[in-house]
Amino acid sequence: MAELGLVARVVRRRAGLTRPGKRPAAPDRLRRDFAAPAPDTIRAGDMTGIETGEGKLYLATVIDLYSRRPLGFAMSAHHDAELVVAALNMAAATRGGDVSGVTFHSDRGSEYTSKRFGDVCRHCTGTRFATRSEAG
Repeated sequence: MAELGLVARVVRRRAGLTRPGKRPAAPDRLRRDFAAPAPDTIRAGDMTGIETGEGKLYLATVIDLYSRRPLGFAMSAHHDAELVVAALNMAAATRGGDVSGVTFHSDRGSEYTSKRFGDVCRHCTGTRFATRSEAG
């Protein structure tokens, strides 16, 4: 590469997508123990950014921590609460809409601590909140 005058492209990496929300986060009900005792008892959600030829897209996912099976996902050009709500709704629909007794775990990002996300979770009867014990 040096003989041809080529240099590697430098990729700047950010620490992550998690931006702490202004609203208080829910308590960490899992206490960092991600071993689910049975299917449909604990679900986890997260977001990631994906670079594409046309710009960055964001992917929100919801998985069942027992089977590690993805239950819901959504992609968008916007990193917002609507994206995580869409993934949560798909996950609920995948299992027939019954989320009673399910604990949902996420980081303390602003999407997961938003009023919109909280309203949707409260609307899903029986859903409890759990956030990571540390942001990030």
